[in-house]
Amino acid sequence: MPVLASAIDFLVTVGYFLIALGVLVFVHELGHFLVAKRAGIRVERFSLGYPPKMVGFEWGETEYCISWVPFGGYVKVAGMADVGEEAATGAPWEFPSKSVGVRMAVIAAGPLMNFLFAFAVFVVVYGAWGLDTWGSTVVAPQDDSVAQVAGLIRGDQVLEVDGEAIANDYELLKALEAHPELGAVLTVQRGDGKRQIELPAAVETGYGISILLPTKIGSVDPGTPAEGVGLQRGDVITAVEGTAVSSWSDMRELISARPAESIALAWQRDGIEMTSAIVPEERVSQDERIGVIGIRPFEAGSIDIGWWKATSLGAVSVYTSSYLILEFIGGIFENSRYKELGGPIRIARMADDTAQMGLKYFLRFLALLSVNLGVLNLLPIPVLDGGHLTFLTLEAILRRPPSVRQREVSQQIGLVIILFIMVAVTFNDLNQFVFHHIAELFQ
Repeated sequence: MPVLASAIDFLVTVGYFLIALGVLVFVHELGHFLVAKRAGIRVERFSLGYPPKMVGFEWGETEYCISWVPFGGYVKVAGMADVGEEAATGAPWEFPSKSVGVRMAVIAAGPLMNFLFAFAVFVVVYGAWGLDTWGSTVVAPQDDSVAQVAGLIRGDQVLEVDGEAIANDYELLKALEAHPELGAVLTVQRGDGKRQIELPAAVETGYGISILLPTKIGSVDPGTPAEGVGLQRGDVITAVEGTAVSSWSDMRELISARPAESIALAWQRDGIEMTSAIVPEERVSQDERIGVIGIRPFEAGSIDIGWWKATSLGAVSVYTSSYLILEFIGGIFENSRYKELGGPIRIARMADDTAQMGLKYFLRFLALLSVNLGVLNLLPIPVLDGGHLTFLTLEAILRRPPSVRQREVSQQIGLVIILFIMVAVTFNDLNQFVFHHIAELFQ
């Protein structure tokens, strides 16, 4: 029975992975397809997956098919052949016959569609489920901030702002941001008593108030030390290396200070005290070595924000996600962050984990993955969309296309780069999810 259960779990994980990948590949290729058709370019094939073909049918001038190799897809347009294949004939419906601007639009449409899809999904998630709230109104003033000078201290719980009751962090932030030019009066719980804190106007600097999150775990990242010691959603961390913790920031600070060192961790689960030794993974953040164990804070609920606010937050989420991805890529070799790269195994685990958590989390995962796909495809690497856009830009500047030899060499270089990345992410996946567990068996 354990073998059967493991086999079923594996198939379910693969199923969620194929759903996620299939949706995003379809969206990406649909962008290329629609713009090519709009531009009068003949589309010969629309394929989910790479050859050999599994099933398909022809409709009009296009063959639509699903192929056996699931890691991607492609749209084959007339005249856009790989080096060594049959060249274009000069027909008006062929890709090379169109202007540089039209060709750039066809190439850019794939990544753009990924960004638009992510935006739409974020809007649906925020509009239908609202904005996650941590449920905390316990605060801490930043050093030398307006709030600290006014008398706010760490651990104060905000009950009211200007006489209006505050129930969660979202309401607190919204109230503080409402009119910083007028200041605010906070009613806080401190110990057994209540007191009022008068905050002066702080338009330029802000009040300098941080919200302290509880140490309740919302999710555990797959393949991390936290998963290895059995931490679960809903567990409450109570101590790190013998030091009691009451806020997420305190806990994170203690764990961050001990990268790659064994530390004692204590937590509660359904009122039962549990302990374990854990070794935080070493990461580099802003040129500093830190330890992480792979846990995220617990969301206490959600706030209905309306569809208009959901639309603006959807745009912000796409922008923020794109920025963080580019920042990560920029620091891969400088800070040895290549160890954090993940491939198909990690994506499959995350697809399964988020699907088990609920539709909201799976959709949010799809949106983030779609942004990843859009950003990565725009990198100026030959064979990727970004590489094609780079050559088209050069063609527009030089007023001539690259030679066959130049295309051939660039594609070979691009393939080597892509192969190197695939090997690296696959090794990271195997190291986290396979080699690590094999090593544990022999300990």
